[in-house]
Amino acid sequence: MTLVTALLLTACGSGPDTANAAAVVGDRTIALDDVQTEIRWLLDNAPQAQEAQQQRKVDQISREIVRSRVVHELLGVAERREGLRIDEAQVDALIEGSGGLDAAARSIAVEPSRVRTVARDQLLLEELGTAYQNRLTVRYVGAMITGSDAGATDSEVAQELGRRIAADPGDVERIVRESGHQLIEQRMTLSDALTQDPELAISAVFGAEQGSVVVIQPSQQQVGWLVALIEERTVRQTATEQPAEQQIDPRLLYWVGLRQLQPIADELGVEINPRFGVWDSAAVAPAASEDEVTGYQWESRTVQP
Repeated sequence: MTLVTALLLTACGSGPDTANAAAVVGDRTIALDDVQTEIRWLLDNAPQAQEAQQQRKVDQISREIVRSRVVHELLGVAERREGLRIDEAQVDALIEGSGGLDAAARSIAVEPSRVRTVARDQLLLEELGTAYQNRLTVRYVGAMITGSDAGATDSEVAQELGRRIAADPGDVERIVRESGHQLIEQRMTLSDALTQDPELAISAVFGAEQGSVVVIQPSQQQVGWLVALIEERTVRQTATEQPAEQQIDPRLLYWVGLRQLQPIADELGVEINPRFGVWDSAAVAPAASEDEVTGYQWESRTVQP
């Protein structure tokens, strides 16, 4: 196994400092100076950052640094709440499997002093995914939008339907049918989704809180937008036993763990310095602008299961 991405945070101070913030997560500030220092180091040392500079895409590297720091802060909350534990020997093995500290720093584009934190965070995300794998069930109702209307793209049609449902969630079935779309009603465990539809399993459908309306593209291979009212989101206290033949790839569990940070981000609130874009809840990452978010989410009044 090797390190797959940079997910880290150096916490600064005891509360937000919006005058020098790259991002604010709840009452925690991610210092702008720290992000700028890391960008400079990457441009001097990391081949992928140097290539991005040549292609005039340093903004993408910058957003990745901010994303990694936000994710690390959210993961710290999840670690405490779920009682996650990591064997430090696994961290050592992960670093060595990536070629050692210096090689890992260059390949995943983080400063050497942070490589161990990155490795630990990767393992924690896999543990978080495992913790939810056999405990989470969602029930949602909505529609799949695959075509456009006169004067509106499929994305705009989906957003409008999502807003209408959020405004009157108790009448979701009528709203969908009157809009001319086929109603989708689905109850699915995360475990089943991981084997039957992995892209859905790591989507906002399994990250949004009960009562939310999400508008997302659930597949990179198929066109269309899913509009879904999350009528129920249930997390069992204990996990159901997983059959041996259904063991999940740790790389997929990593993305499951990342998705389970979404409720924490929604709870605490994430603000991004405009120079890095806006927070995209559907991606659990910054987007360059509101026009480039990967999905949309609205809160409606609580839906009773």
